[in-house]
Amino acid sequence: MSSTNKMDTSAVFEMFETINNKLDKQTDKPVEPTQVDMTAINAMTKRLEDVIEEVRKPAKIEHQHRHTIDIRSNWFFLSWIVLVIIIFGLFWAITTQRQTISQYRDNDLKYRYIKMQGQTHEENLYRLERQFKYNDSIKSIRKQVEKYEELVQEQAERIERAKRNSEEAENLRQQTNEIKKSR
Repeated sequence: MSSTNKMDTSAVFEMFETINNKLDKQTDKPVEPTQVDMTAINAMTKRLEDVIEEVRKPAKIEHQHRHTIDIRSNWFFLSWIVLVIIIFGLFWAITTQRQTISQYRDNDLKYRYIKMQGQTHEENLYRLERQFKYNDSIKSIRKQVEKYEELVQEQAERIERAKRNSEEAENLRQQTNEIKKSR
C-alpha cells in the first residue's frame, strides 16, 4: 500500500505542475475582453421590474352578486300574497277615509246652508239632499254660503265698532259730567 501512496502523490504533483505551467502561459498572453450578449439579461430585468410594479399596485377585487328568485319557493309566494293583501287593505282604508271626510265636508256645508236660511222644513231638507248629488249645485251652494258668511262677518265687525264707539261716547259724557260737577 505504501507504494501506491507514493505513486499517487507523484501523480498529483505532476498534475499541479502541469496546471501551473498552463496558467503561466495564459497569464503571459494579453486577455481580450469577451463580448457578452446583454439583450437577454435586459429583457429579463424589464420583465422583473414590470412584475414588481404589478405586485406593488393595490389589488382590485370585484364582487359579483347574483340573486335568484325562485317563484316555486313557498316563502316567496306567501310573502307576495301577504304584500298584495296589505296593499289592498290600505287602499280600502284610504278610500273609506276619503269618503268619510267628504261626507263630513258636505254635512258641514249643509249645516251652514240651513243656518243661512234661518229655518228649514222637511221638504227643504229633501231638496237640499237632492242638490248635493250634483257638483254644480254644491258649488253654487258653497258660493252662497261663503258670501253670506262674509256679509255676516262684516256686519258683526260694524256692530262691534258701533258698540265700541258708543261705549267711548258714553265714557266721554261721563268724564264731561264729572268735570262739570267738580267745577
